[in-house]
Amino acid sequence: MKVFLAVFICKILYFTGKLVGKGSSLPGKIVLRIFPGVLGQLKLPETVIAVTGSNGKTSTTELIAHALKSAGKNVSWNHEGSNQTEGIATLLLRCASFSGKVRSDAVVMECDERYAKKIFEKVKPTVLLVTNLCRDQLTRNGHPEFVEDCLRAAVDAVRDDVKLVLNADDPYVSALAYTTQEDSPVSWFGVSFSSDVSANSGMYDDGAFCPVCKARMTYSYRITGHYGSYSCKSCGLKRIAPGIEAVLSSDNEDGTLSFGDGLNMKMKQPGITGAYNFCAAVAVCEAAGVRVSDSVKALDDYQPKSGRTVSLDFGERKGLLLISKHENSFAYDCSLSRIKSFKKPCTVIVLVDSISRKYYTSETSWLWDINFDLLSEDNVKNVVLAGRYINELAARFVISEVSKDKIGYVVDLSGLRKYIEENTVGDIYVLTCFSDKAKLLKALR
Repeated sequence: MKVFLAVFICKILYFTGKLVGKGSSLPGKIVLRIFPGVLGQLKLPETVIAVTGSNGKTSTTELIAHALKSAGKNVSWNHEGSNQTEGIATLLLRCASFSGKVRSDAVVMECDERYAKKIFEKVKPTVLLVTNLCRDQLTRNGHPEFVEDCLRAAVDAVRDDVKLVLNADDPYVSALAYTTQEDSPVSWFGVSFSSDVSANSGMYDDGAFCPVCKARMTYSYRITGHYGSYSCKSCGLKRIAPGIEAVLSSDNEDGTLSFGDGLNMKMKQPGITGAYNFCAAVAVCEAAGVRVSDSVKALDDYQPKSGRTVSLDFGERKGLLLISKHENSFAYDCSLSRIKSFKKPCTVIVLVDSISRKYYTSETSWLWDINFDLLSEDNVKNVVLAGRYINELAARFVISEVSKDKIGYVVDLSGLRKYIEENTVGDIYVLTCFSDKAKLLKALR
């Protein structure tokens, strides 16, 4: 009876919430208060996939769900993005029968990295993907080492029952398996390039010291930030050759990923970030029993609905919105590196009008972690700063290597398009976050 009531209440609340446009975590929150242990009484499918990490969770979760569906599986996943314990409860209860059986062949859960251990105490995954680990949301996460401790606790909570899928290029992620690789099955994925690329290690070199023993690490090459081929002579931590490795065309605009043996796919999200998301999805699907060739075919030319790249209409001038996660310098650095790689004359707009979708904060120190010096390249002809935090942006650019003659300012967003058309040249790239996406698109109409 307890399970019946929990499922019934969740379904009613979820349906009502959809009608009024409310979030998807409230039904689970209410049900868990009434029936705290109900998730442990649900009958889950054989395949339960958890996706966590600093960046790429939402996009990668969608890619995994799409590939599994293409393989003929009935998939339940939290497409709304509610990734804490209450959101996972809503997902499972709304997809369950009144007897408590989750009616799907597979469940794919996007899990907040801070809440992963709490989620896994209630719901045990059979496959656990860690996308990456980097500076993110300083006000709640502090240093990456704190998040690494949270994820290590999550891995320890399910170590005996889970297959790990880890980013071989990220030393922080690799360190999660340092003490478990002999006991737990681990699948590794990574990305390489068809030619040499110039890496950006960021304003702070977070990959300089070993996350296990704190000795200085060496790199034979870097991809971006702390990603690369690393090794620690002190404790032996090193990049492990990945079982799933995608080769990205050196032309970022091309968007071609090669998995060897003639297996290629085109990404609708070209660049390093997209490459890791797609590669991770293929690796997870293989761990779940789907052939690599089938996943590559399913994801070829697929456009994620949660995509972070949006084409903009500027007539004869190419326009592209690159959505980067606020309070996350790594995400911005990847977008800036992508712009630099295009080498075409362009204008870059940096809009910061809000900080967080969830937390009430105006803390902007993360702007100083972003390597805006990448915009000093000759191909960047104009840099336009805009949004509520324009003064904080302006202060940040004072100590950057970007020529002051390049920089323009737009306080009122209603005049942004006119300013761009009258004062800038070249292709147009806009850097902002999900929270500012709608207001940016409105301003550029």
